[in-house]
Amino acid sequence: MQHSYLQEDGQKISLLEIVDFIKKSWKIIGLSSFLGLICAVSYIVVTPPMFEATAQIRMAQISQVNPSNPFGTAVEDPFSLISRMQFPTNYSPKVIGDCGYQDQPQAALALSKGAKFSIPKGVTNTVELKILAPSPDLAASCAQAIFVQISQMQERLSKVFVEEAESKLASDNEHIEGARKLIAKADQSGSAMSAAYLSARDELTYFLTDREKMVDLIKSVKSRGTRLDSPIYVSERPVSPKKTMSLAAGLVVGFSLGILFALGRKFLQQSNLAKGSK
Repeated sequence: MQHSYLQEDGQKISLLEIVDFIKKSWKIIGLSSFLGLICAVSYIVVTPPMFEATAQIRMAQISQVNPSNPFGTAVEDPFSLISRMQFPTNYSPKVIGDCGYQDQPQAALALSKGAKFSIPKGVTNTVELKILAPSPDLAASCAQAIFVQISQMQERLSKVFVEEAESKLASDNEHIEGARKLIAKADQSGSAMSAAYLSARDELTYFLTDREKMVDLIKSVKSRGTRLDSPIYVSERPVSPKKTMSLAAGLVVGFSLGILFALGRKFLQQSNLAKGSK
């Protein structure tokens, strides 16, 4: 039984014609596929190997005495950090040097594009950093430098909360001292159950609780700064160029171009025959 395939003009191409086409064009297709492999091998040889460093960075947090939120609140949303790190101005000359970008044109811009940030699944208040470098040591030092830069940025953000808490703490201490004096005066005068005494007692309780929150917030900034969830991981083998994928791509592209070239040659031959017959 002979298989056939319908062309757009209604003519049929038999399976035998396809086989015949391949037999006549195998040299062109084979040569093109070989050249595609040569190009892929050249790309692999010329392209320097790149190693990837991965770091999971947990946001700095502030905490107040709050049973419903014992883990505190991040000083910066992970999405905000990712957006901010896309700006070249957030990379200092030291970070650029530690990452080996100092000799590149527009080094800060290149580094901002080379540093890839994402949010890992199932982890809150954390961003994942991936960076490529020509050596494992350079990749590790680059990831560490970017982590330190982020830590310093979030430390400056935390100072705003600390300054507000310190101001509130000073105000709380003044109210506490005033309430204690009023309570002591009421005890001495024998009016311990007066309205002023009860009001001062409630005020004392409120400001003692609030002072505890401010003290906890100030301490938490020091103990809950930006940190790594785990040590920076660097791949032992280069992640780029991908040899298998590059070879496969070269072979497929070369084969496809060979088919197209053979089809084009056949079309020209048929056109020339049609003109000669006329």
